[in-house]
Amino acid sequence: MYKRIIGLILLSNGIVCRTRNFVPDYFFTDEFIDSKFFDEIICIDVTKSRSESSQQLFLRSIEKLMNTSQLPLSIGGGIKSLSDIKRYRSFGADRYIINQTEANNDAFVVEAIKEFGQSSIISSVNHWGDFTFSNGEKTDKTLKQRVTEIIEIRGSELMLNSTERDGTLLGLDLDTIQEISVSFELPIIVSGGIGRCSHVLDSFQIKNVTGVCTSNIYHLTTSTISTWRDQIKSKGGNVRTI
Repeated sequence: MYKRIIGLILLSNGIVCRTRNFVPDYFFTDEFIDSKFFDEIICIDVTKSRSESSQQLFLRSIEKLMNTSQLPLSIGGGIKSLSDIKRYRSFGADRYIINQTEANNDAFVVEAIKEFGQSSIISSVNHWGDFTFSNGEKTDKTLKQRVTEIIEIRGSELMLNSTERDGTLLGLDLDTIQEISVSFELPIIVSGGIGRCSHVLDSFQIKNVTGVCTSNIYHLTTSTISTWRDQIKSKGGNVRTI
């Protein structure tokens, strides 16, 4: 099975922003560079104060993106009810990302899986090194403890986001990813820190990593992803040809 290079788009009030401090990038709001060279797209609403107006802006940006892209789309950010999922479904989303860093969403994940199927749900967990990261700070619960709690009540893939590495371009937290991969038999999407092609290739060497998200890098160049894909293939990386 091919490994996936996933374009992660964060939107605040409908404006594309960077992962570090959510700085707006208005240029890429209207033209998302290299989208055709990804394997899929993930859009997450990071608006701090959500309202009906902000959600309309988010959905408008999604609609604009889908008018020019045929890639599979996953949507996340503030999904709290089945009606939220149904609304996103009408905009062409294939899967839905529900944060399970803390237990308050666990029952909802079970409900969502029952309604839409496990393959439609991606469970996400934020971490800072070995510990989970919630409400702006590192908790006293290890990432391994949290994954143990949700292993039977999770979506089809687990999305691990390193809050510590987010936006740094310094590379993924490979040690933590390796620990989770060795400890659990489940497909993993990783995010946080991608800055160069070797970071993607290194993560693809880890068992159970099925996809890598990159976000900030597309703010810096217009040809990165297509170039990376060719380089990864030339070095034996199992990615599809586009």
